[in-house]
Amino acid sequence: MKKIKIKESDIRKVIRKHLLEEMGEEKEEKKPRCLTDNTMPLDEIVGTSDDYNDYTSNVKKRRGGIKGMIDTLDILRTLRLHPNISDGGEHLSYELLNHLRNYRNKHYFDETNNDCHRAMDKVIELYKENEHGEELVKDIEKVLNHSDPTPRAKEYLKRCLMLIKEK
Repeated sequence: MKKIKIKESDIRKVIRKHLLEEMGEEKEEKKPRCLTDNTMPLDEIVGTSDDYNDYTSNVKKRRGGIKGMIDTLDILRTLRLHPNISDGGEHLSYELLNHLRNYRNKHYFDETNNDCHRAMDKVIELYKENEHGEELVKDIEKVLNHSDPTPRAKEYLKRCLMLIKEK
């Protein structure tokens, strides 16, 4: 008589698959795969703190990463204090939308856990940890509630929310 050894993990997989089939949920969560062409380094997600550019003659803001998003949202929140920005925040909102699109189908490799995660999840996490950012979705919604941004700028911000909430 031949003995067959079955691992507990294999038994759990079979049970889980059977239960999902019974419930009509045949979807299994796809784990993101970190490849060289779809992975972003942490430095690119965070951005540099000393890379300030002149947005207008009086306004300086950082370009990329979380820090650039924080600066953009701060400027949009205080739009009435910046008379040099005459477009009602449309360019800033469009810039933020394009910035968030860079993270859309990208992943982040977490070296501490040796695991791959969605870059947008890391962006949301790091934004929350930053001292100037409350929560990315809440900060965008605050700007949407202001009367200063134009309707077009608000439309770009709504698209930003859709990108963030998209899973």
